[in-house]
Amino acid sequence: MPHALRKWIIAGCCLAAIAGVAAFRIASTSADEKAAPVDPVAGPAFVMEPYLQFATRTSIVVMCETPTPTTCLLEYGSTFPPDKSIAVEKYDTMHEIKLDNLLPKTKYYYRMTCTDADGKKLVGKPSTFQTAVDATDAYSFTVIGDTQRNPVVTGKVAKLMWERRPNFVIHLGDVVDNGAAKIQWTDDLFKPCADLFARVPIYPCIGNHEKDHVQYYKYFSLPKPEYHYSFRYGNGEFFSLDTNRPVDPESEQYRWLDKSLAASDAKWKVVYHHHPCYSSDSDDYGNTEKASSTYGAPKHKALIALYDKHKVDLAMNGHIHAYERTWRLRGGKVDAKAGTTYLTSGGGGGKLEGFEPTPAFFKNQGRSDYHFCYFTIHAGTLDCRVFDSEGRLFDQFAMKKE
Repeated sequence: MPHALRKWIIAGCCLAAIAGVAAFRIASTSADEKAAPVDPVAGPAFVMEPYLQFATRTSIVVMCETPTPTTCLLEYGSTFPPDKSIAVEKYDTMHEIKLDNLLPKTKYYYRMTCTDADGKKLVGKPSTFQTAVDATDAYSFTVIGDTQRNPVVTGKVAKLMWERRPNFVIHLGDVVDNGAAKIQWTDDLFKPCADLFARVPIYPCIGNHEKDHVQYYKYFSLPKPEYHYSFRYGNGEFFSLDTNRPVDPESEQYRWLDKSLAASDAKWKVVYHHHPCYSSDSDDYGNTEKASSTYGAPKHKALIALYDKHKVDLAMNGHIHAYERTWRLRGGKVDAKAGTTYLTSGGGGGKLEGFEPTPAFFKNQGRSDYHFCYFTIHAGTLDCRVFDSEGRLFDQFAMKKE
């Protein structure tokens, strides 16, 4: 084959390959904004398999989504097959059913069946849930943050959390990378977490990557106004904020939290939101290789005085893609007996970040790794253990009170 002809063929193949890659990228980008196509012959299928929301001592919410409108039958009961049911006759793609008048700290079985307009049925897998425990009971929960767009890591961490059998899950925000992209909700968050979310309710706070999009409010069932709320579980009360919105002393959220913390008689008070009050991250609050850090945004530090005032035990956040635990802090100083522990847990999937080269006064432990936190609480003892994405323990601490 002549040399010139060979060069021409190779060049043509390269151009075709480049064009193919470009076309793939364009297709991938556009596909990112919508879920996979529906097969009308196969009948209904779950876009979101049945999952749990907002468990109380006597109620819980079960949700699911189908690609085309369906009716829904939710069977539930303390034995299997379930002996009770709720039917939703209105055709819709999103189903949200609240079960009331349940018994506290009780295991229930449930199963969702959806039927389309042609009479084709989709029967979900049998699953279980447990209602919230009483104030004298022991309980546990797991914490994850910044899953964003890494379903492989998110799936590994979700599996490890499920192996611990927590009572509930707290998510510290940036649940997806782009709140407007539906496929990120379906494929990057809910699919890798399907087994966990089907049996354990998740209590999120909203991050900046959700962009306050309507899908956040669609896929989570939370007390209004949803961007902030609280819930009781056992002897703890948990308060969730949206730190994308104002949290200064004149803001609606600050005033709500001040009033809510003052009224709480819970043994343990935990606040969580996406952005940190304290962080020794390497570059979010100043390039620490060349300059100093503010150790968190001043607008979020306004919350510290409120946590000191009401003796909040634990303040958790995501946003920084690493793990960091402070000493117990009060009045801007270490107070090992009466301070608040600030905990960053942003290792659910987002690209990992590092720390500034010199230690901050508040820094107790830190690690740049994918991870989750596992808390257990009983009476006056709170215990936390932190595991990486391979299930290896790398930090633990305990808090005790009378």
